[in-house]
Amino acid sequence: MTDLKKFDLPFLYLFILFGLPLFAQDIQQEIIALKDTLVLKKEGDKVLALKDIAMKFRSIDMDSARFYTKWAFKEAEALDDDYYRARIWIVYGILSWDEGRPKEALGFHLKAKPILETSNDHFVLGSLYTNIANAYEALSEFDKSVDFQFKALENFTAGKDSIWIAGSYLNLGNRYKLIQESDLSLEYYLKALNLYERIGNNYFMAMCYNSLAVAYLEKKHYDRAIEFAKKSYDTNKDIGAILELAYPLTNLALASWALGNFDEAELYYNEAIALQQEKGERLALISLKNDLANIYLKQGKMDLAEKLALTTYREADSINYLPGIDALSKTLSLIYEEKPDFKKAYGYHQKHKAARDSLYFAEKAKEMFNLREKYESEQKENEILRQQNELVESELSLKERNNMLFASGGLLVLLLLIGIVTFREQRVKAKNLARETALEKAMAEARAQENLKEQRLRIARDLHDNIGSQLTYLTSITDSAKRGIDKGEVFLMEKLTQMKQFSLVTISELRDTIWAMNKDEISLEDIKERTQQLAATVHEATDDRIKVRVEGNPSPKVLNAFTGMNLFRIVQESVNNAVKHADSPEILVTFSEEENTVNIEIEDFGRGFDSTKESTGNGLHIMRNRARKAGIELKQTSVPGKGTKVELEINV
Repeated sequence: MTDLKKFDLPFLYLFILFGLPLFAQDIQQEIIALKDTLVLKKEGDKVLALKDIAMKFRSIDMDSARFYTKWAFKEAEALDDDYYRARIWIVYGILSWDEGRPKEALGFHLKAKPILETSNDHFVLGSLYTNIANAYEALSEFDKSVDFQFKALENFTAGKDSIWIAGSYLNLGNRYKLIQESDLSLEYYLKALNLYERIGNNYFMAMCYNSLAVAYLEKKHYDRAIEFAKKSYDTNKDIGAILELAYPLTNLALASWALGNFDEAELYYNEAIALQQEKGERLALISLKNDLANIYLKQGKMDLAEKLALTTYREADSINYLPGIDALSKTLSLIYEEKPDFKKAYGYHQKHKAARDSLYFAEKAKEMFNLREKYESEQKENEILRQQNELVESELSLKERNNMLFASGGLLVLLLLIGIVTFREQRVKAKNLARETALEKAMAEARAQENLKEQRLRIARDLHDNIGSQLTYLTSITDSAKRGIDKGEVFLMEKLTQMKQFSLVTISELRDTIWAMNKDEISLEDIKERTQQLAATVHEATDDRIKVRVEGNPSPKVLNAFTGMNLFRIVQESVNNAVKHADSPEILVTFSEEENTVNIEIEDFGRGFDSTKESTGNGLHIMRNRARKAGIELKQTSVPGKGTKVELEINV
């Protein structure tokens, strides 16, 4: 079975919510109905009606979508009204995204933002923030992306708009997928689907089906992926969203690829490419063509694979699309290895390495580390096989000599022959014993190497999950500072402050990782000691304005490294949340035990909040996810004006 880890993340396609209007049963019928009412519209109402027609056309005819957008903007200009200009700038931003220009799309949305924020229209603001979140995601500024998505959810919730609350759930599922929180991603996809099914909105149900197909692809549940991709395809076809069929077709192709059905995958990819060419999604086309080139490679169609990959590589290079350059240079390297043309293969491997270093240096380090470990393990296995072969050859050689001695001997040399045989048997035994000892030593070294490999992989995973994400944020902030160098000293100081904050967090994460990875077990005393160090850091950072008191004397009981690390992370996040939001002069961390149960409480005495309302914050979701994975029971209570308490319980 094909290993889906070979598929880079940008090539698992998701529907992304961009302010699309509600679909009924047939898009064409709705367009006709809107056109019929257009003659009755005047001034601002006419601008918004033209906007709605343009957005309907997005799923079936991009040329018509652009035509009605231009018409709408011309009407807004005639009114000389910034509000209506801003509404159409959002549409221009969506069309720019469709054409693979996320930076241009973000420019349109940010241009509209200060105007629309004065309108107090929850639906419009929620849609705008969703579009901004999508653009920041494409530009790898994930912290801003999640922040704006939660702002969108707050506005849709305030406006009691069920369709768009569900849409925000769908997008949050996409965001959590990007940071590899697969359980949270599935949770939000299912929340969205449940809400859309209650509403009866087929268009967005199709979106959810497709997103679930992606999630199951990553979990390698290919039958479930195919089931949901086909549901998405059938639902889109029923409502007439023809151009949207490209997304489930892509996921059907990926599942077929994973199952080794290359001819079927080729058919799905060609259908998806034809639809995306009609729609004009340039970045999606680059990804699809790269995948199709890999299918040709699997089928042995080397000339087709080379031609398609080269053409698409030049297109990605012409717009400096690094994810495309990264994937296509890797594909071309594999093609030229098969041809074989090792000079070109090496050249494209170097280009792949350069692109990967620019975008995914943490994953690249992990990949190279795994390759080195695999190479070292193979070398050790080859050495063991060589020694075993030498042993077999030695035994065969001795048997041949003994046969010759028996053939040339006679009764007169019988006693001498017995003596020689006895002597040689002893020598063989001695040699066998020496070789067995050498083999046992080699096997012991191999086992030690394997244990070391597992330990290193644990470190690599933790570095990738924690440090890698922080370094990605630093890269994003640095790029942002470069782009805004002409915005003045205040802007640059803000970016430098952000870089300092992320650097401090990264250093702290690295220290915690080294602390945990150096241990097979973590004791409760270790966790208390680390909590006391955290308290000292808070005292210093706040000039003793906030004091963290650590009480209780935990026993020497131990936890495995995974559970202990997650337990400390939750304590750390709880303390940090209290420092940031509670406005409390004191935070109390208490360790206690009851038989086989350990309890840790983190309590502040600050402003508190209404815990009956669902939190839209990101931190609590991450804490709960950590607790669930590590088998920790987490409970949070809060009373406005009195403070917040987080209670942790774990069996030891």
